[in-house]
Amino acid sequence: MDSSKKIYRDSLFRDYFRDKENFVQLCNVVTGLNLKAEQLSENNVDDILFSNLRNDVSFSAGENCFVFFEHQSTRNFNMPLRMLFYLSLLYRGSIKEDLIYRTRIIKLPAPKFFVFYNGKEPCPEESTLKLSDAFSMTGDVELTVKVYNINYNKNFNLIRECRSVHDYSCFIDRVAFNLKIGMSRDEAIISAMKWCIENDVMRNYLSAHMKEVFFMVNLIWNEEDAKRSYIAQGREEGLAEGLAEGERITTLKNIRNLMVNFHLTAEAAMSALSISLEMQRELAPLI
Repeated sequence: MDSSKKIYRDSLFRDYFRDKENFVQLCNVVTGLNLKAEQLSENNVDDILFSNLRNDVSFSAGENCFVFFEHQSTRNFNMPLRMLFYLSLLYRGSIKEDLIYRTRIIKLPAPKFFVFYNGKEPCPEESTLKLSDAFSMTGDVELTVKVYNINYNKNFNLIRECRSVHDYSCFIDRVAFNLKIGMSRDEAIISAMKWCIENDVMRNYLSAHMKEVFFMVNLIWNEEDAKRSYIAQGREEGLAEGLAEGERITTLKNIRNLMVNFHLTAEAAMSALSISLEMQRELAPLI
């Protein structure tokens, strides 16, 4: 894969847990299964009809189950609906259409859904979201999503029991700590990587992917800063929708900075900032 495409397309969580060893370690803790890495095959859950509908990480364990991981830095109570879309895409892609007209039951892989949250809003250590919570009346289908708070806390069961989650959470926490004590973003990320390598936290992964991690984490923080800036400015000016002129200028500046500093195309830079396709079309002539 071209490195520039990898940088803007993949989040750190997605890249780290797409490694089968990291995935299976976390998978076995949250599901209670005893899978081996060699049993897993990665699923592709991208919907061409919805450009932003893209599952972070999903693996199949033979014909037995689909396991979906999704990372969130903002609490999203619509995750059961999104997981339903992901599941339908996999079922449609793995089952021949003519089979559904046969009378013999089709054996389906059992789905398991998990969200891992490390945002700033308060969130329980563990919680469950249900599709039925969104129904206007009692319905005939249910889908549940287990949500884990993975903000670094030594007392959280998942962080104690799963080394891959512990290391991921610790690294992100270290970056945040460095920013809090006044380091620049670049310094904070580099210092966190060095500290983690020296203290055997994500050592192998960080040692092998320092450049990619630097770009991925930088883009995450840029995106979060941009979102906070847009929200704050929108509130100040009483905007209900769309971009104010000041926000438009800031957005264009962010796009150009990504293009220059990371050698991205305009399209890649706008995708990295999670700008909608409609807004991309509006901004493209101005770049």
